[in-house]
Amino acid sequence: MVSSSVSLPPTLYILFVGGGHGCYDILNLLTDYSFQNIRPKVIGAVDPNPTASGRVLAEKLAIPTSSTFDQFLSDPRLSLIIELTGSDTVLQELYHRKRPEVKILDHVAAQFLWEIIAIQKEHIQLKHKLSRLDSMAAVGEMAGRLTHKLRNPLMIFGGLIRRIMTRPDIGHGVRKRLKRAAVQVGKMEEVITDICDVVRPLRPHMQATNMSTFLNQWCKDIAVEVRLIGVMLSSNIQQDLPVIQVDPSLLRQALFHLLENSFEAMAENNGHIKIETRMDEDNLYIVFSDTGSGLKNITPGKAIHPFTGTKTDHLGLGLTLCQQIISKHNGDIELRNIEEGGTMVIIRIPIVLKKIHPLSDQSDGNGKNTG
Repeated sequence: MVSSSVSLPPTLYILFVGGGHGCYDILNLLTDYSFQNIRPKVIGAVDPNPTASGRVLAEKLAIPTSSTFDQFLSDPRLSLIIELTGSDTVLQELYHRKRPEVKILDHVAAQFLWEIIAIQKEHIQLKHKLSRLDSMAAVGEMAGRLTHKLRNPLMIFGGLIRRIMTRPDIGHGVRKRLKRAAVQVGKMEEVITDICDVVRPLRPHMQATNMSTFLNQWCKDIAVEVRLIGVMLSSNIQQDLPVIQVDPSLLRQALFHLLENSFEAMAENNGHIKIETRMDEDNLYIVFSDTGSGLKNITPGKAIHPFTGTKTDHLGLGLTLCQQIISKHNGDIELRNIEEGGTMVIIRIPIVLKKIHPLSDQSDGNGKNTG
């Protein structure tokens, strides 16, 4: 009799000694990469500097940290030490004090390892991009046929209905049925327009844009619409965001698609939409979250693909178009399910033009610095 139970791959309990950039990079890779034959679990990160980037990341990931490795060497689970200090003295001490069955990967071997993982991760990302391109190619072919076969007849049909409705001799019952027909024709025209928007090449017109001003104004623009629908809106836009190169029109379009998705997800409950910004040295993040129904049975990665929306009466092209727009800004989109309910969308846009200070703050008008 064959057992129906599935054996899990063995767990590899890892200790990082050296919590700098190497530790940071490998931790990120271990978090993102799915291993086939082992289950790596980091039980500690050691560095005497509490602000070392790898140690800080470990703490964010709820991994125990310390300035010394004494407590971790006595952990009976420990099976692998990744030594990243580059110090022969530290390496020799680890060899001397560890249990015989514990293996050590020195900093040279560790660098080789994380290069391999990075290459594999890039390979997986390229496969996903190719899959998305295949989907877009299929959509493009279909859009061309739909445009040719349906758009012109629908426009004629819709125009004819609207023209008939203007006649004074049309009875109330007939007018009511014509109005319903006009609504359905309008929906069909919207479907064709959505598909054409997705496959039409985007040609962004970049301009230096103050992102604090842009996002605050966008939040003001949507405030009335959000209030009429019965949804609560809150925003936390940093006031010192940089001036960067974006296409304001396309970026507004992407944000409106996210807003529309949130409205649909909260159709059955008057929920809450939150918009906030974050920054690091190289990127601006626009975080868009709602308290709607979430992604349900669709994985975050698949939700961006065309025709994978959670609504049966929509084609699910909004996120696809949003992804295309952000890609034109050399950024990307990440979707997350919120445990309490709802969806979080994180837009990352690289900062290509740092904040421009007023001329009066830097010079006296004759090119001389006044600071």
